Amino acid sequence: MKNEINLPSGIYLYDETEDKIDIKKIKDFIKENFKRFKFHYINLKEKVIQTKGLLFDFIETQKAFEKIRISTANDCEIILTEKLFATLEQDRRPHIRASIYSFPSVISLSGIVEGPAKPKEFYIYKQKYMALGLWDLKESQVKKKFKEHFIDYGDKRIEEVLKGYISQAIFFYMTGEPFCRSKCCRLFNAHWQKDLIYSQIKIAQFCKKHQKILKKLEN
Repeated sequence: MKNEINLPSGIYLYDETEDKIDIKKIKDFIKENFKRFKFHYINLKEKVIQTKGLLFDFIETQKAFEKIRISTANDCEIILTEKLFATLEQDRRPHIRASIYSFPSVISLSGIVEGPAKPKEFYIYKQKYMALGLWDLKESQVKKKFKEHFIDYGDKRIEEVLKGYISQAIFFYMTGEPFCRSKCCRLFNAHWQKDLIYSQIKIAQFCKKHQKILKKLEN
């Protein structure tokens, strides 16, 4: 991690979702852990996230964002969306993303559901019932069986998970590095739903290394 820390003037969360997210929980979390920065919440009436099909369109998103932004270049800007998007990785295949850290950073609620992989057993059931043409009838039953093992649409745990992704966006702005190698940290980059739930819900805190950075911010 870089030694130099770039401190934002404020943290701006631009919300274009239609889901009812408990913003008070997010605000209280930021106030508790990022005391130094003032938090601003902006509920967008128009969508700013643009895609080319499924692929995230950074240029068009930037153009749309410039029309509505009230923050400045010195602020940490985060856009919250329901839109599902992907990026092309080294294998040239699209990979669904829960977040993209940039200026601004983007977090997708749908990506949190669809990005990190569900338990392998879930996909075995899905493949089996799809082959039998029964997936539409069995989907809810299978999801109920594994409901404690992944985040789904409308999940009440989503605010807790969002705290981690928003923290990653803030650390990206400050240090250029949004992730931590420790699963016992909110900055862990989870590729599996089980790891996401472990880091953000079971542990739900920062590792000692990142706690030390947050402590420094208070001064």
